[in-house]
Amino acid sequence: MTVLASPDDLEAQLRIEFVDDARDRLETMNRAVSDAEKGLRADAEVLGLLRLETHNLKGMGTSFGFPAVSLVAHRLEDYLAGVPRLDDRKLADLHIFLDRIAQLVDRAEQPQLAETNQIIRALPVRYQFEVTDVEIRNVEIMLVTPSKVVARKLGTEMAACGYRTVTVGDPIESISLAVRVPPDMVIASMVMDGLSGLDLIRGLRAMSVTRDVPMALLTSLNLDNPALKEIPPGVSVIRTGEHFGEDFAAVVAKHNLG
Repeated sequence: MTVLASPDDLEAQLRIEFVDDARDRLETMNRAVSDAEKGLRADAEVLGLLRLETHNLKGMGTSFGFPAVSLVAHRLEDYLAGVPRLDDRKLADLHIFLDRIAQLVDRAEQPQLAETNQIIRALPVRYQFEVTDVEIRNVEIMLVTPSKVVARKLGTEMAACGYRTVTVGDPIESISLAVRVPPDMVIASMVMDGLSGLDLIRGLRAMSVTRDVPMALLTSLNLDNPALKEIPPGVSVIRTGEHFGEDFAAVVAKHNLG
């Protein structure tokens, strides 16, 4: 007679299988980074492998009870976006990311909110300029937009002002990320599939862990557009295009974000 496993036994087995799989993926990633350092593999090949495995870890972590792994993998995915080649600085940063994921995979108990926040905030940030050119601020902005073009352009502009930026394409996913690692500010596109920026902000403001986070809607509409009358009090508007710099600076000053 076949004995069915209990839900607890099944969950434990799945976690064990995830740990084994994650270790294999990390070994593959570390070997690729090491080969890049030695000049044995082309940067494009290594970056392609890292992006694939990072995406897999991001998707699997939360499903198997390792949400912090997904969070670090998400930051690594952001870091790798648009990287054309690997220099010494990037290779050193990649080791840090992979070491953090390995530590989280091997932990019996996953970190609580405060520790998770510390781990995420300490991860490397990739700037497309010399960090000596600007003042780097310990301020993290979550940019929620489905547009990769907008995310890349505005993310670069905010990074040029010294802000850490995490981009999220799915508004539903952004809720989970904001709750686990509350950012210093949320900027959400007004028009998104599944959940509008307005509804996203209303939802975040209804939760105790994120209700005091400064928030702004990103839109191409003029400030006198009737659609903007539904914005909750205290929520700012940042216009895209030529007005972005001016509106963003006003929001930064309003919330004393440096």
